Amino acid sequence: MPVNTYETMLLLDPTKVSTDSEGVLKHLHALWERHEAKILVSRPWDYNHKLAYPIRKFKKGAYHVIYYQQDSQKQRELDRDIKLQEGLVLRHLTIRLHPKWVDAMLNVAREDHSTAFALRGMREDVPLAEDVPPSATPDSGAAEAPPASTPTPAPTPAPTRRSRRSAEGADKSE
Repeated sequence: MPVNTYETMLLLDPTKVSTDSEGVLKHLHALWERHEAKILVSRPWDYNHKLAYPIRKFKKGAYHVIYYQQDSQKQRELDRDIKLQEGLVLRHLTIRLHPKWVDAMLNVAREDHSTAFALRGMREDVPLAEDVPPSATPDSGAAEAPPASTPTPAPTPAPTRRSRRSAEGADKSE
């Protein structure tokens, strides 16, 4: 049975986390240990985050991230038990990490002590516009211009809803 590395993002009840964060974490870790998962990294993401919309009448939430290894057959049971933690877990999302990214994600999670650490780790792989040399961009001035003798056709405007309907009606009447 394959052992995979997973990342679970939890949105926790902010009142319980603010009053007893150690107890909440012990409860969550016990849940993972009950399903024979090996916790690699467990850390807060943002414990005072304003939500876009209220969830169970909460306007703020506490995000927590757990990276762990577990047998893939037991993941469904763990997911069901997380859903049963109604008083504590407001929402959760679990993804399986691609083996190529496991070491990079775990290093970022362990070493970066700021909030939104995973976002910063993923941005490093994407070159920014100012890092790309000008000769590599397709719309730099080196692109060939069309010959001056051939006129370029004017772009036709996109049909509006009314003109599409009238065109469809004309097709049906023929």
